[in-house]
Amino acid sequence: MKKELGFIGLGRMGLNMATNLVEQGYTIIGVDPNEEARTLAREAGVIVVDSYQELVAHLAPDRLVWVMVPSKLVDTVLSEVTPLLAPGETIIDGGNSFYQDSLRRHKALTEKGLNFLDCGTSGGMDGARQGASIMVGGNASVFATHEHVFRALAAENGYARVGDAGAGHFVKMVHNGIEYGMMGAIAEGMTVLHEHSQQFGIDLTEVLKPYEHESIISSKLVSWLQVAYAEGQIDTIEGEVPTGETEFEMEHITTIGEVRVLEAALAQRKATRETPSYLGKLVAAMRNQFGGHKTVPKE
Repeated sequence: MKKELGFIGLGRMGLNMATNLVEQGYTIIGVDPNEEARTLAREAGVIVVDSYQELVAHLAPDRLVWVMVPSKLVDTVLSEVTPLLAPGETIIDGGNSFYQDSLRRHKALTEKGLNFLDCGTSGGMDGARQGASIMVGGNASVFATHEHVFRALAAENGYARVGDAGAGHFVKMVHNGIEYGMMGAIAEGMTVLHEHSQQFGIDLTEVLKPYEHESIISSKLVSWLQVAYAEGQIDTIEGEVPTGETEFEMEHITTIGEVRVLEAALAQRKATRETPSYLGKLVAAMRNQFGGHKTVPKE
């Protein structure tokens, strides 16, 4: 088992994943155009290089390269990296790529003699650092060869090969749809409590204690919302949910299945861009807590 891989993209998620691997004895060769990210990666023990050519040169043959960049940049990265790799070497796309793009990339890389795994990654920045949820699509033997990496990055029992080419990002897309619905339901309920807080003398921060611990709705989302209240974040942001990287995928899901909860959650988010609301504050705060997604500061 060769505990070495290249890492392209050392942003919020990528740096935490790379750091996690370094602490488990992996040699990580990383590249990122952002100087702050490069500095933080060096401090974490990543060997930071200046180019894809250097990254590939530092890796021994039978190379494994993990790509962790915004979905709109994946094709550009692949166009520059794949000519540098030898047949039989492997690329993993661990970002939020659209599954149809992943199917196309599987085909294109296979024709070049390269292996490709599409990998949906969930758990936010904390999961990336401590143990994520990982959903992998692609060839079973390629997955088996690199399973040790997924095992190292995932929470206990938190990874699986979920299917063939494209399945990893398809399963992650559906996961995101479920997430949208859960966030919308939590925010909706908390908004009702907020609107009746004076009538019943309700302290919302106290409400979240039993909600967070051993209730049927206890979840990381409820825990992150508790943190947002504790930090005073709800009072510092506007009630608007900015458009996210995955929203177009959520629109796609509505065309391939009956997903009324997701449709309602999408409508909730879009409505906050026309009329900011308390519900919008809560959804925006949860998104920021787990993924560092941007919020709109209160004026």
